[in-house]
Amino acid sequence: MSNLFRIIIVIYLCSLALSTDILSQTSSELVQTGFTNYQNGDYNAAIQSFNKALQNYNSGSTKPITTESRETYTSGNNETSTGISKRQTTTTSEKTYTGISKRETITTETKKYESTPLEYQGDEPAEIYLYRGRTYLQLGNKQAALNDFDKAVSLDPSLSEVYFRRAIAEMDVNPDKACPDLLAAIERGHKSAKELYDLICK
Repeated sequence: MSNLFRIIIVIYLCSLALSTDILSQTSSELVQTGFTNYQNGDYNAAIQSFNKALQNYNSGSTKPITTESRETYTSGNNETSTGISKRQTTTTSEKTYTGISKRETITTETKKYESTPLEYQGDEPAEIYLYRGRTYLQLGNKQAALNDFDKAVSLDPSLSEVYFRRAIAEMDVNPDKACPDLLAAIERGHKSAKELYDLICK
């Protein structure tokens, strides 16, 4: 009986030490863990790591993270900024696409970009929202991905990758918003955005 009690105590102490180690991970370490999980195809574990990284930032920061600002773009260089408190999901607009073959080409191209590897952008909250949004896309949860991309834009409007990824996610949810986001990505120097913009928006 005493051996069983000792084994239970040892197991308890090991689990306590392990959980303390997990809790003491820095945001950077959690992001790296999330990247590893993402690359291994364990998207749920990746989301948990990104969640913990964001919790580390939120608990250590007095500055609240908000989703109130979102930039919208019109053609040319005219910019307008509008506050959005809640994303509206709308049905696909037929006027956005012409012809079945073009629609298939667009679907093929967006799928190609959805499956590109996750690239390291940094460890700040905006980047972590970008990573988590991309992970949600891999799980097929476009609405959660769009919410994260909105948060990333509100935290760092200069991040070109988030506009590009949000445009890809918008293709199935609200295609009318994809072109303005691609234009925003191009204006911020994103390399792949112009190719997709020329295909979809011209």
